[in-house]
Amino acid sequence: MKRPSKTSKPAASGIKQEEWLLRYIEDAFEHVSLSGGIDIHRAQSMDDYGNMVEDQLAKYTEVIDWRRVPVTILNERPFAVTFLDAHGFRFYAPAIMTMIVNKADVNSNLEDSFICNLQVDVHGQIKGVPFHSLFSVKQRAAIVRFLKFQIHHRWPNTYGDSELTLTRILTHT
Repeated sequence: MKRPSKTSKPAASGIKQEEWLLRYIEDAFEHVSLSGGIDIHRAQSMDDYGNMVEDQLAKYTEVIDWRRVPVTILNERPFAVTFLDAHGFRFYAPAIMTMIVNKADVNSNLEDSFICNLQVDVHGQIKGVPFHSLFSVKQRAAIVRFLKFQIHHRWPNTYGDSELTLTRILTHT
């Protein structure tokens, strides 16, 4: 019997929708690294107008594999997402999406901050970089699937922003 691929449709593979989406995100962002971008600690330091503790932590932060970023590090710095550059945002995006889909104890401010920062501007850019340049086709598809999941599986107060973000991505990119 043929095994379903990581990204086979959920119904075809017999797995839960959440598990399918998590696999899709992981596969789409498999080889993403920080690539010299701003890490979450440096971003937090920027939010704090300078923070020596965060600057020290930045020296030892994970930069190769987003799957090794501890949930607590992201949860404790929800507004730092705003200060990430494009490379930093691309690196942490799959970790945050995975946390949200897993229904991890995600700080609601982190979820809101992520969805807000995921919105493209009228020029189709995120953090000054074209959405289609920042994310591969597969990564863009993972983001769209994540937003649709949010719209259909989250509390009413969170899906409005997800709908707006999805609309902007589909309209401006």
